[in-house]
Formats: sequence, C-alpha cells, structure tokens
Amino acid sequence: MQHYNIVSLPDDEDYRYWKLFEDTYIIHYGEALDTFLLLGEEKALLIDTAYGRGDFPNIVEELRAGKELLVVNTHGHFDHTGGNRWFPQVYMHPNAMSYANTPFSPLDETWLANMPYPDYEMLPVNDGDVFHLGGRDVEVLWTPAHCDSSLSFIDHKQRLLFCGDEFDAGQTNLGEFETVGAFLKNCTHLKEREAEYDFIMPNHNGCPIAKEYLDDFITAAQHIVDGKPDLVPFDHLPGYKTTHGGVRAQVGNSCINYLPEGVARDWSKF
Repeated sequence: MQHYNIVSLPDDEDYRYWKLFEDTYIIHYGEALDTFLLLGEEKALLIDTAYGRGDFPNIVEELRAGKELLVVNTHGHFDHTGGNRWFPQVYMHPNAMSYANTPFSPLDETWLANMPYPDYEMLPVNDGDVFHLGGRDVEVLWTPAHCDSSLSFIDHKQRLLFCGDEFDAGQTNLGEFETVGAFLKNCTHLKEREAEYDFIMPNHNGCPIAKEYLDDFITAAQHIVDGKPDLVPFDHLPGYKTTHGGVRAQVGNSCINYLPEGVARDWSKF
C-alpha cells in the first residue's frame, strides 16, 4: 500500500470515516463536507476529493483495499476538487475543466508542491455515462443548476443517489434567478427516477437523507417560477445572504437560496 507524505497546515480539520454499507464509505472532513468511496468487485470510485488537506490520500489508499481507483468530481468548486492533484486522472464534466483548479483563497505553496500530480489529466464525463466497478454500476446524470458542471450519480447496486451540491439536507444554493427553473427541471427528473434509489447522498450538512426531500424542493421551485415564492428572512443566518444569495424561499424542510433577477454570478464560486 502506498503511503503519501503529508504537509500539515495549522487550519487543517479532522477526518472521520465510516461504512454506510460494507462496500460504501463516507469520508467526512471538518463539520460539513463529505466525500464518498464506492467499492466494486474490481474497481473503486471516489466521488470528490474535498480540499485534499491532511491525511486524505492515505485514508483513500487504505480504504480502497488495493482496487483500481477511479476519481470523479460532482462539480468544479474547489471544496470538491482541491484534492485532485493527489491522483493522476480525474473525471469531471467538461464545464468544470476551466475552474476545477481555482481555489477560493491562496494556497500554501509548500503544501501544493507536495502533491504528486500538479498536471493531472482531466477526463470528460457526461449524462448517461456509466462507471462499471465490477458488480456495481454507477450512472452519471448531468444536473446543472447549483453549478454548470454539476453531476449526480445513481448507484444501482446500493440504490443511492449522490447529488453533489445540487441540494443538501434542507437547502440548495443556486445562482441567477433563471437557475431555479433548471433546478426544478432537474428535481422533477430525479423524482421520475426515484424507484431506482432509496436514499440521497449530498456532500454537505448530513447524509443520507430521505428522497421525499425532493417533493418540498419541487414545490418551492415551482412557486418561485410561478412568481409566488415562499420567502423567509436570513436574520438567523448571519453572513449567509451575501455569501450564498440574495433571496431565500422555504417549503417544508427545503430552502432555495437564489439571486434576484438581473444579478449575475461567477460559476467558479458558491
């Protein structure tokens, strides 16, 4: 088993990891960021690389149990791609390739120089593609709303839907007003396929979550598109309004944060 040299940084956070199933690991960094390792009979699939901080590559190396490793990003935001340079190849949607290596803030140069694949190969993957892991097929769905490179994945063996940041345990962070319509379309499509999965696996704020969350998201999005949003204040979320969007609508357990009409967004950011 390979062991990677690690450059520790003062603000590194702790990892915890556990089995959801015998062949499915959740790797949890800090307080609210998950990546996932799926083991097939022949290959392993790592869904997202978080920030790549701390002992992340050694945890993945241990858990993959010697199986050939495939790596894929749910989208191009740096909290999902920051560890890509630990691996020689990473699959992602073509739209992610222009900003997957764009950090949210300057990187420590010593830490960055320690990563073995600074020029890792970006491999395109798109809607309808399938990762064949050996006795376990993981289907790719293009679901762009939170981000123009967003991918979701249906694990047909363990009946899980991995949704990246398209939504999480109670909210979705969108961009321009027009993305709400795209989000509604995506959620409706995922709802149509709900017989193929039992639980949803977002990357933030807890998983698994019940697939019934989709019902509230669909209702909230439909109300926004119809011009009758169920608006709620940001008063209990200091700083959240300026970080994630100007408007917040809520139905049941699901909130949609989005920008008012006419306000643009940088796709490489939240």
